[in-house]
Amino acid sequence: MLKRIIVPTLAALALTACGGGASDVNLSANEAVTAEPLNELDAANAADTTNYSAAVLGQNDAQRNATFIRALQDAPLPCDHVDSSTRIADQDGVPTWRVTCKGGTNYMIGIPRDGVAKIISRTDR
Repeated sequence: MLKRIIVPTLAALALTACGGGASDVNLSANEAVTAEPLNELDAANAADTTNYSAAVLGQNDAQRNATFIRALQDAPLPCDHVDSSTRIADQDGVPTWRVTCKGGTNYMIGIPRDGVAKIISRTDR
């Protein structure tokens, strides 16, 4: 699963820097660093706007295989190394891949928009 990280303090610092410095926006360095953090609802709404399936579709093979090994390890399912992944027909509208691990163990992994991987063991293929 891809991790969702929001760093409001860094965003506040970046906005201050874009404005040409703290003096241009009438903020001291302390005020910029102690900017009000996002509340949980704001963080959830920000995370909901990310299309994780599109992000995985845009990855090259090595990046996608790294994403899949992380999903399998988080599951936790046995897989020491992803040897290959092949895009197959979408399952219920979710982009899906056949993933082959070192040793021949196969999984079907779907990555929906919310980024929570759907994993099915495939011992028959």
